[in-house]
Amino acid sequence: MITIVKKRIKKLINPTMDEDLVELAGYHAYHLYNNNSVYVNGRKYRVINIVDSKEDNYGLNAMTVQNIGTGEFTVVFVGTDKKQPMDLITDIQLLNSAEPEQLKAARTYFDRLNEKYGENLCAAIPWAARLQMQ
Repeated sequence: MITIVKKRIKKLINPTMDEDLVELAGYHAYHLYNNNSVYVNGRKYRVINIVDSKEDNYGLNAMTVQNIGTGEFTVVFVGTDKKQPMDLITDIQLLNSAEPEQLKAARTYFDRLNEKYGENLCAAIPWAARLQMQ
């Protein structure tokens, strides 16, 4: 006997698109917005949290934004900044099998926000794949 279960499917209006993630990680993450809103491809994102490398001992730069239209949360990690020695050290350490401290800090930040926002949280490039693999 086949049982069909009815489920409600939440339709996402103005969902977070890949192009948004690229712009958030490639441009907006490099600016300190201090809990302001940013517009990306016609979608409004509210800056929820910022980690500045000056506040983190391992040089981590990240921000968490919320898509106002859908409620989705995204952690956006900043890529290598050649002016930050810790970023260059981390890049070299990525060639090794040991996990760099900056990557551990990124995982801790992501995990903390994942506990708070749960299934509505995703991570944007460039570290998302590395975080998910480990």
